[in-house]
Amino acid sequence: MQPNKWILPEINKEELSVLTQNNSISPVVARVLLSRGLTSAESINDFLFPKKEDLFNPFLLDDCYKAVVKIKDAVENQQSVLIYADRDVDGITSLVILFNTIKTLGGNVDWYIPSDEGYGISKDVLDKYSKSGIKLVISVDCGISSVDEIAYANSLGMQVIVTDHHAPPEILPDAYAIVNPKKLTCSYPFKELAGCGVSFKVSQALMQTYGRNFDKNLFAVSVREQNGDFELFAIKLRNDIIIEQKEFHLQKKDIKTFFDYAGDSLIITNGNNPLFENTDNKIILVNYSENPPSLKEEAFGILSEYRKNELAQDRRMSAFYDDNVDLTALGTIADIVPLTSENRIFVKSGLDIINKNPAKRHGLSFIIEEYIKNSNTISAKLISWNITPVLNAAGRMSKADISAKLLLAEDKNQAEDIFVELKKLNNDRKHLQVENIKHFENIINQQCDIEKDKILVVLAEGLCHGVTGIVASQFVKLYSKPTILLISDGQYAVGACRSIEGFDIVSALEKTKDLLVKYGGHCQAAGFTIEISKLDEFRKRLKEISENLISTEMVAKKIYIDCELKITDINKKTYTDLSLLEPFGSANNTPVFMMKNVEFTEISNIGQTGEHLKLKVLQNGTSVNALFWHGVKYEDMLKYKGKFDIVFNMEMNRDNIQLSIIDINNI
Repeated sequence: MQPNKWILPEINKEELSVLTQNNSISPVVARVLLSRGLTSAESINDFLFPKKEDLFNPFLLDDCYKAVVKIKDAVENQQSVLIYADRDVDGITSLVILFNTIKTLGGNVDWYIPSDEGYGISKDVLDKYSKSGIKLVISVDCGISSVDEIAYANSLGMQVIVTDHHAPPEILPDAYAIVNPKKLTCSYPFKELAGCGVSFKVSQALMQTYGRNFDKNLFAVSVREQNGDFELFAIKLRNDIIIEQKEFHLQKKDIKTFFDYAGDSLIITNGNNPLFENTDNKIILVNYSENPPSLKEEAFGILSEYRKNELAQDRRMSAFYDDNVDLTALGTIADIVPLTSENRIFVKSGLDIINKNPAKRHGLSFIIEEYIKNSNTISAKLISWNITPVLNAAGRMSKADISAKLLLAEDKNQAEDIFVELKKLNNDRKHLQVENIKHFENIINQQCDIEKDKILVVLAEGLCHGVTGIVASQFVKLYSKPTILLISDGQYAVGACRSIEGFDIVSALEKTKDLLVKYGGHCQAAGFTIEISKLDEFRKRLKEISENLISTEMVAKKIYIDCELKITDINKKTYTDLSLLEPFGSANNTPVFMMKNVEFTEISNIGQTGEHLKLKVLQNGTSVNALFWHGVKYEDMLKYKGKFDIVFNMEMNRDNIQLSIIDINNI
């Protein structure tokens, strides 16, 4: 096994000095921010203090308007609606958000989560619900690859709205509407929403269709008068999307030109201006106190102030946000999407709500009480490690409806009964995971050349489905190679794929789609179904693709380091300063540090089999406690008393700071 590659970015000292002086942040935090590409005061402020008013307009999502108008029509006409969800935590939270929204609006809504049908929409399920009278189906966290299934739904007289975030195939399904930020035709500013983020956005837009200004034209207008003439700059909006921007240079006698242009639209302007005193238009005055150099900038400032005021005063939308952002945080963390931009806003806001009231959702509160103990704060890490696996357990054991029912439960006693069932499923999942890991470990060397193969494709028989993705992830960590694990069910095999940085597994599946029954997923995680008879050809093609696309550099395990610290930097103040960067997750990982020229003392074994090491790290006469998880293989080398460089995270153990060692290098 080749050693891990440590990657330490170069820090611009001038930028570091500016950040620490102008932003009142510690040098360590400033270095971490710089290492992550945040260099301007504005970007740092947005990152450290994300605000819900910075969320993008949901109507910017392609087809979102079309989708929510159709859903609103179904609600108002009491047409039965089916929500079809994926079975992981992202899919379940997507379902609960949209279901509760439609139900709150008085809609007639039902839901379905697959059990044994595999990923995506099933024709058999469509048949069942078509016979029961369902005419509108809304997919959440799935559907973008269901070309044949949606064509079949159309043949049954059903209309399908797809809300998804997975990579779209070359040919999109013929759905009534497709809301997916990754669509090539979609210009939405943020592409990395989880499925629950898309569901939140669609639900938000649906709520806004009931607002007082939905489908009405608004004008944000800046005005300057000089010698009896008027200069105006007008921004025309509809559903908060800018339609047109226009300048006017008018004499007072010609001012009717502007009012003809505005029609009966709502006009938003700054302060009281005689220009608007005797008009039929409804005027909203905002208090915009800036004095920008141009009328255009002033008009956008007026618009920004109006949006801020509307957000603060709209209790209905504020209640919607607070009622759903905790679920959005849960699904976003679980789906391991980048915690940047809108995802960071969702997660930070959602965690605040969960921590303020952990008992808000009866079902979630039981999980928190059982699986998160001895912690005053529920973090993204605790959700990822302690809550996500429990909620996912139901889907892995083909009973995802249990987790959905738990999050939907409005009665505490009912939630408790469901939780007891979920807890048992989670225990069964753990046992299944151990069994499957052992089985795949026994056969991987028989079917793959671990040293030469750039992608690992392994077929097992006689195993239960559900945890294959978890096991594949274990092998990716172990071998630093894309891994595809399949379980055969007679004529077919169902596969779970996990990949490495730089190798898009969905793109690879796309190149073999003629061999597949169906497939879908992300660039790093995907699933598919294939006939056993085509597996040899599939394996052959995947190996050819990987040979061309995967370099030796890509399969080397890389550790990205934020900056170097000295042992004197390890203290509670540094740890507290770093908490500003929370929540941690994908694209905002827990900060990783390097320390040079250290020694190890007081080394002892911990854990049931002694596989972990407890020790002290010593540098220049100062020591700090540390843990080295799975470090027993280095025990003899550490006791040699040589000098080492280490890579580590900083963490709190009760009331003391300790290091969690990730890797070492003997110098």
